[in-house]
Amino acid sequence: MKTKHNTRNCNYRRYLHKQLKHGKISGRFYKFLCKNFPYHFSYEAKSSVRAVLDGKNESKIINYLNTNCKNDIENNKKMYKANIECEKKIS
Repeated sequence: MKTKHNTRNCNYRRYLHKQLKHGKISGRFYKFLCKNFPYHFSYEAKSSVRAVLDGKNESKIINYLNTNCKNDIENNKKMYKANIECEKKIS
């Protein structure tokens, strides 16, 4: 899933990208967050980033987000699909 928010127009993504470049988080975790939360990060996602920065295991955090944030991930996917449909109707 592509995202409308990127490192130019979203401060939190810029922060995550800096953490990625400094080696604090892995590329897998960064891609997971950007892919599954294309519009906004939920509280659970932001707290998970803090946990990873504090030294928790990233794979456990990804599994936690997959199981406990299904509603947020599904809502983001629905918003993304609706946005694409609107763009196709406009153009």
